[in-house]
Amino acid sequence: MRYAFLLAVGVAVAGATATAQVPANIEAELLKIGQIVDPACTAKLYRPLMPANDFNTYWPLDAPSPKSMAPLYPGVTIVRDQSFGPNTKDVLDIFTGEKGGNSRPVVMYVPGGGGNKVEQQVRESNAFYDNIGRWATKNGMVGVTVQRHPGGGNWDDTGRDISMAVDWVHDNIAKYKGDPNHIVIWAHSAGNGPLGMYIGHPERWKNGVQVKGAIFMSGNPVPTVGAGGGAGRGGFGAPGAPTPGAACGVSANMGSNDGRIAGPSGQAAAAPFGGPGRGAPGAGRGPGGPPQLTPEQQAERDNLPGFKKSNVKIVLAYAELDPGIMNAQMPANTVALHDELCKVGKDHCPEMWMLKAESHMSEVFSIDTADKTVSEPVLKFVKKVK
Repeated sequence: MRYAFLLAVGVAVAGATATAQVPANIEAELLKIGQIVDPACTAKLYRPLMPANDFNTYWPLDAPSPKSMAPLYPGVTIVRDQSFGPNTKDVLDIFTGEKGGNSRPVVMYVPGGGGNKVEQQVRESNAFYDNIGRWATKNGMVGVTVQRHPGGGNWDDTGRDISMAVDWVHDNIAKYKGDPNHIVIWAHSAGNGPLGMYIGHPERWKNGVQVKGAIFMSGNPVPTVGAGGGAGRGGFGAPGAPTPGAACGVSANMGSNDGRIAGPSGQAAAAPFGGPGRGAPGAGRGPGGPPQLTPEQQAERDNLPGFKKSNVKIVLAYAELDPGIMNAQMPANTVALHDELCKVGKDHCPEMWMLKAESHMSEVFSIDTADKTVSEPVLKFVKKVK
């Protein structure tokens, strides 16, 4: 498991991993954690590599302290909880660096788990995902982190939520020095379903799809392709799997609020594999699941036709220590999706990344640290996609 698999048709990440890799001491601890989803212990590994300040620094926000007015991250302006839709959870954070010109590339991040743009497993987790917004500013971009929430009952609700977020960014990001015509959106884990629905159904959104690139990380955006051949969706309660939190002796109670986040970011966390809003068509599920769909409904909800027609550049990425990954090889359903899209034409082939020595959570917790295994290929992709 110590080698990176990369199909020849993908754009090589090997050049990045040759110079940017997981620090040896952290890799050893990730191996101890195992191929599970463990935000709490992973946060403890990467938090020491972050700045002293994080989301917790000035909590409670109304504390009578002069430093509550100080910038959280010097040189970075943050707009918190900007509304983009009718739901109270339809909010996003915008990160803009003080240095740099106008018309900067924009990176939008769509989280997994319960959809929180600020994690809240243990207090250390609250440093994330400000790390992604901060990293964007250091690399001449505008960072946007999106709060995600379950749908309201319609099958396309979560995709529509992403469309509203993108539309707001497209229409307003110039005020924050971003280029509305250079937006790349990046989803992790459970965020892949809503983003896959957004890319796959442009006809359902007011303004279609308004991004140039989409990164799907540790999740399947088109679940109808290669069904049953993907990476395991376990990691919390899979038979024989380690218990989250055991590797570092903390309680990894998903939904724990010991980080004490207030406001829209205070939504309770949830397991990343499960719950509404994944974008799956719902066919073939057992008793107790969603109602069986008719063939017409399955066809209507299938993301594949929209992916085949889309001009959006696509990345399909997994971590070597993701649940279900074997011998650092891409899941069979991801390879199947890649092959289906390549049939459209060479320029339509997605990139495929196998992220060496990273885990399900480290691939996003590592951003803005010396571990550039993930951030380097993301940055290269954003720069070249226009």
